[in-house]
Amino acid sequence: MLLRRVVALLAAGYVAGWSAGAMAGDDPMTDDTVVVKTEGSHRLLLPNDWPVQQQDGLVTPAPVEEYLSLKFGQVRTKFESVDERLDRLERQVAELAQQQKDLLKGLKRLDERSSAQKPQP
Repeated sequence: MLLRRVVALLAAGYVAGWSAGAMAGDDPMTDDTVVVKTEGSHRLLLPNDWPVQQQDGLVTPAPVEEYLSLKFGQVRTKFESVDERLDRLERQVAELAQQQKDLLKGLKRLDERSSAQKPQP
């Protein structure tokens, strides 16, 4: 009974969170749509990526801790990829700033040379 409540609360919270995210235009990291999983005669209402396990001949959802560990691992991976991308972008911005400085120095030198070469009336 408690497990059913936990799963129902998680499913309801997930659906509400997904709807808010969908309205904001965010893509979910994984396909977490809540589905009815059937394993033999067992029916479980779970997110699509929630693993199930056999325990004493019964099919049960994997523990919440295991599922949350999976989700936190996905978030950690996403943050690491975003962090790497930010590092690359910061390096590119620094390179572009240096190129801009070099171009401005070159333009200044060209301007000085052209004004020195202009005949003075």
